Amino acid sequence: MIRSILLALADIPGNLSARNYAFWLAKKKGSQIHAVALIDIAAFEVPVLGTPDGFMPSVVAPPLKESRILMNELTGAARDRLDHFADQCASRGIPFSTEIKTGIPGEVIGRMAIAHDIVVVSRTGYNRIETAQETVDSLVAPVIRHSVRPVLVAGIEFREESDIQKVLVAYDGSSHSARALVSAAEIAARPGVDCILVTVAQSEELGRELIMTSESFLLHHGITPTARVVTGSKPSDVICEMVASGKADLVIMGAYGHSPIREVLFGSTTERVLSHCAANVILQS
Repeated sequence: MIRSILLALADIPGNLSARNYAFWLAKKKGSQIHAVALIDIAAFEVPVLGTPDGFMPSVVAPPLKESRILMNELTGAARDRLDHFADQCASRGIPFSTEIKTGIPGEVIGRMAIAHDIVVVSRTGYNRIETAQETVDSLVAPVIRHSVRPVLVAGIEFREESDIQKVLVAYDGSSHSARALVSAAEIAARPGVDCILVTVAQSEELGRELIMTSESFLLHHGITPTARVVTGSKPSDVICEMVASGKADLVIMGAYGHSPIREVLFGSTTERVLSHCAANVILQS
């Protein structure tokens, strides 16, 4: 059950979809929202030109006076975001709490996630300096990597009055995708929700073998999914095509496949889905 939602606040408009999804989920599940405004300690580092022998560090802390001024500015902006969020929750009758945290954002959210049922983040809006080409904020990957709870990366356009009626569950047989089935059972069990269960495999036989166990899990939770096995395609292509064709409002999947180097590399399927699909995506590490 989703009793508590951890929302990582970012600047609007980047954070608008994440807020809307948190509001939607809180009203559907009767949950409370704990909003955190993050102050990245990297903001206090000044890059410098190092020496060949490595004697000079690549970054140094600015003078104390400048650090205090910057901290006051960032704290003030964080308070403004939290105050605005608090007003929004109060007007909707949603229970909430707020907090400002300073540190390495991904690690901070990872530690805080233990106390909550799901983490909601934006695709963008956390970096102080963003590029026009940036489609997924650098915060997202470390949050997913450090979080023991499912992480919902909000879609580019999700309105509060919207609804999730088509859930796509991508299953590849990994432990991460197996744990993601718990979130699928929570979200897709609502009346009127269609659930599509898809696996991409090298052969139809292997795909059917993989999908049977996940299908049984959902059936045990009162969900009758439409099971589909796809061969000869990349998982990310299949997921993005289904989202583009209107077959999914929400994608639920494991954040990584079977690779043992997930701490080093972000899952390639996950990375492509986040950068090419506008849907909300729940990822389980």
